[in-house]
Amino acid sequence: MSDNTYLLVLRLLHIGCGVMWAGTVIFLAFFVDPAIEASGPQGAKVMQQLLKTNRFPIVIMILAIVTVVAGVLLIWKVSDGLQSAWLASENGKVLTGGAVMAIAAFIIGFIINRPAGARIAKIGKEIALTGTPPTESQLGEIKRLGRKLAIATKIMAFLLILAIVGMSAFRYI
Repeated sequence: MSDNTYLLVLRLLHIGCGVMWAGTVIFLAFFVDPAIEASGPQGAKVMQQLLKTNRFPIVIMILAIVTVVAGVLLIWKVSDGLQSAWLASENGKVLTGGAVMAIAAFIIGFIINRPAGARIAKIGKEIALTGTPPTESQLGEIKRLGRKLAIATKIMAFLLILAIVGMSAFRYI
């Protein structure tokens, strides 16, 4: 495979998956999470449904992984193996800064959002299996986990916005 083809495939994967990942996180943070919170107990049901519909968490994690891996491979290639001269350049600093922001967002999603979402889904299954209304304890845990998800998702959204700005502007700096 030629260098141009390799770079084209990586860019398509990075940009395509990145648009879907970042767009979803930003949409969740600024539109879905506030609507769910404003909906009270019904919002918890929506969140549970979202977490189990179409394997949403798995799809988002795959998009994030492909985005980050393709981005790392792109930086490796354009920096000629992370050469210090390239990393010290203005372009290198901005692009690497954007990459760090995206990787930080990925880590937050992996260590905070993924387990919290899985726990909400598990509680939802427990409630469905018993066929009774949720207990106060279950409602409290769902609410606490929902707040945790909302905060982490907002942080991820801001990090991804900064990454997008950096990666979009790095050639013009």
